[in-house]
Amino acid sequence: MFSANENLMLRQQKRRIVQEIEATMPENALDMGTTVMVMQVSCKAPGCVPLETAIIIVFPNSSEELVPGLPESKNGGSYKTKILKPMADVTNDGILD
Repeated sequence: MFSANENLMLRQQKRRIVQEIEATMPENALDMGTTVMVMQVSCKAPGCVPLETAIIIVFPNSSEELVPGLPESKNGGSYKTKILKPMADVTNDGILD
């Protein structure tokens, strides 16, 4: 369980990462309802990092790519990736890699 301060810090980190991702996306993709979700995920399996940051971008139904060069941005697709660091350690450069 997280303390109130830890929850606040996690929400601030999540907001920072979402804002950085949205700043790189075409405005029309956001206007059409693209949703960016970020979460910190723990892993207990041998060999994986203890905390990683999962990013999911869900696109609305569209006949064209809302983000040029990203086929997942067409036809209501979703793009998933992860950064092998806790949200607090994710840098803006790391988000764009």
